[in-house]
Amino acid sequence: MRLAAFKNNLVFVILVASASAQKTSIGIAPGFDAGGDDYGPAVAEHLTLNIYQDLLAGKQFAPSLLSPGGVYTPLDTSWLTEYVQDRPDLDLLLVPTLKPTITTDKGTTSTITVELSLLDVHTGDAKSTWTVSETIKAKNAWLQKGQAAIASAVNERTGKFGLGIDASQDFAKQPLGKTTAHLAEMIRDTLPAHLSGFAKALSEKASDFPQAAASAPCLMHTRITYNYKHSVSHSYTLTANGLDQSTTILDGVSSFQAPEGPLLLQFTINDAPYKLSRETIYQLSATHSCKNSTLVIDIGQGGDAHHHWE
Repeated sequence: MRLAAFKNNLVFVILVASASAQKTSIGIAPGFDAGGDDYGPAVAEHLTLNIYQDLLAGKQFAPSLLSPGGVYTPLDTSWLTEYVQDRPDLDLLLVPTLKPTITTDKGTTSTITVELSLLDVHTGDAKSTWTVSETIKAKNAWLQKGQAAIASAVNERTGKFGLGIDASQDFAKQPLGKTTAHLAEMIRDTLPAHLSGFAKALSEKASDFPQAAASAPCLMHTRITYNYKHSVSHSYTLTANGLDQSTTILDGVSSFQAPEGPLLLQFTINDAPYKLSRETIYQLSATHSCKNSTLVIDIGQGGDAHHHWE
């Protein structure tokens, strides 16, 4: 009887461990600024990063930052669906849109609202939509320092604003930054309720969704290409997991040490082909393994960024 009980308990433990090792892979589209406020671009950039951070720290989702290019708009999901056709690892798409700020009649408070859409990764059909909002004093609803945006920090390459896997410290410390962080937390907390059985759970593999460094840092290389133009970028700025790697770029190749696990890349391209509809700041994530040495990021005609390991 004891042996039978032990076997039953063992099976139970194995089932529980298996269930806890399941995650849903979700692609996060860049926050789209549809509000028209002066601070909109900075909030959208930081909101995207905050959402990624919050989901990465949890146990339910395996998030990926997407970079569909400058022609991307949440009003037309066909482009986004086409963009992720080379990402069979994804189950869902999360599309955040920053709506116009609503100020009370007396002008004392402002409400910042983000609309969320959860899309079928294959068809682009919206399976759920909802909103989160946060009220802030109207006098605080502005950028206290114009260079608080991520893009400014990357372009200056000084690290002055604390660019990294955390949102820039300059932005995070001001009321608008705190509001943005709270909106991201609300998105993380409300997301599970909108799955409604739609997302399938993926059995987590250590090589697919590592949550921490699995080894000592190893040498890796990064290249940015424009394959449709048969050319390679020789002028770009780059941070990897919060560290400025722009000075490591030689002949278009950045070489640096990085641990295995989630790899956050933020970069700008300075030699883009004529009329390329690029993003102001690219933010994308990958999973680094010391078995691979070179990450190739290819920028398509629509400014869309795709990556693969060589």
